[in-house]
Amino acid sequence: MMVYHVYVPLPRPICTRLPSELEGPLERRFFELDWTPSRGMREIAREWLAVQRYPRLEFRDTPAGRRAALREGPEIWEIAAAAGPSRAMSAALGQRFAWVQADALDEALGYAREHRDEIDRVIAREERLAGG
Repeated sequence: MMVYHVYVPLPRPICTRLPSELEGPLERRFFELDWTPSRGMREIAREWLAVQRYPRLEFRDTPAGRRAALREGPEIWEIAAAAGPSRAMSAALGQRFAWVQADALDEALGYAREHRDEIDRVIAREERLAGG
């Protein structure tokens, strides 16, 4: 019997010191979201990196948790669901979201492709809730 060992590196811990004026507000916010400090810092970093790559995005608090959305626009899952599995721009998508700039829709679709698992989970949840 051969035994194979697979090495899976664990995430590397990054330690930092925060000024006291950030500590209290962060702890309160993490408490509101029911996040541990570790999860909270991961989410802050993840969201910040996403907004750097996709500047038209924001993250909103919803009853279902924090979700990616276009600034002053729809949530990303709504655009991705309308685009279908290809997550590609189409005339129909442009017509459905005619009030949203085409380059913002492209950005939303790029985020949806890059974060397919996350967006697919939200779409599945919303479809279940809608009875579809």
